[in-house]
Amino acid sequence: MRRIFTALLAVLTGTVLAVVAVPPLPAQAGIWHEYPPAANRTCSETRVHNGTAYQVCLEFNSARTQVRSVAFINPGAYTNFQVNLRLTFGGGGPDISDSCPTMTTNASRACYTAFTDLRRPYVVTQATFGIAGTWQLPVRALDMRLSAKEQERANWCGPGVVQTTLSTIGISAPPQSELADKLQTDETLFGVTMPGRIPAAINSYIPDSDWQYKWEEIYVANGQTYEAGIDRIVTSLSRGRPVMILVIPGKLPWWNSSTPLLRHYLTIHGYGGVVHGDGSVHPSTFKVADPADGSEHSIDVDRLLLDNANLAWNWVDHVAIVRT
Repeated sequence: MRRIFTALLAVLTGTVLAVVAVPPLPAQAGIWHEYPPAANRTCSETRVHNGTAYQVCLEFNSARTQVRSVAFINPGAYTNFQVNLRLTFGGGGPDISDSCPTMTTNASRACYTAFTDLRRPYVVTQATFGIAGTWQLPVRALDMRLSAKEQERANWCGPGVVQTTLSTIGISAPPQSELADKLQTDETLFGVTMPGRIPAAINSYIPDSDWQYKWEEIYVANGQTYEAGIDRIVTSLSRGRPVMILVIPGKLPWWNSSTPLLRHYLTIHGYGGVVHGDGSVHPSTFKVADPADGSEHSIDVDRLLLDNANLAWNWVDHVAIVRT
């Protein structure tokens, strides 16, 4: 049940990937480049075929107003490779195709589209790599036009993620003080926001004709219910609708203090993973916004759900989320 997440330049031997049909060639042809400088990216998992590591990322400019697709490949030996790229937007936005033709080298290379304006409700990139004459399963990354908010009080992470979610989907977000009143945050013991109160509060700002939010507990001790819960998170994200999740913040890799009794909310706004032959997406990473400081982070799916959000709600192998 546990997925293995590998860093981009890691080389795993003996990895076997399914062979897929050769995809149609995109309308444009690009060229291979050296790796671009580090940037804010939402990436698929790194996969390896015959010692060659590869992944695709959505890369944002510093203002997070523009985005491009970047395909990375790192051969473990002298080999040939090529890639077909696609960058699309939900809601009838642009559909951009590109490709980099076959190249034979043992050097790391990147293929990327031009930057284009980031649009709502979401953006998704997909890359299909051909390595040593074999087409691999497509890899995919999805994200949104995030409008991350920082919580204004120590216990207002709940109002903070609701405000982030509303702003990200394009709704004028109310003040956190108003949201705290609706959520009864300061009236609850220890000043917490109960997950069951979030749907009514957030749906009061969303038209009835739009996707409505609901909360649920994912039972993670059972493989079937765990995978089904991940699928529902992906479904919400694929609608351009962020997911709010309750966590134990001291277990987050970017927190520097242990807080076993403290609870905290994050906003999941993107994912990276592989597309299987039936069209289903299996994410290995989530992209999250933390209202503690308004920052973005990539985190392994199992690490977030099994090692962190697990036990945050009722101590018995359940993860509390709010999704559409």
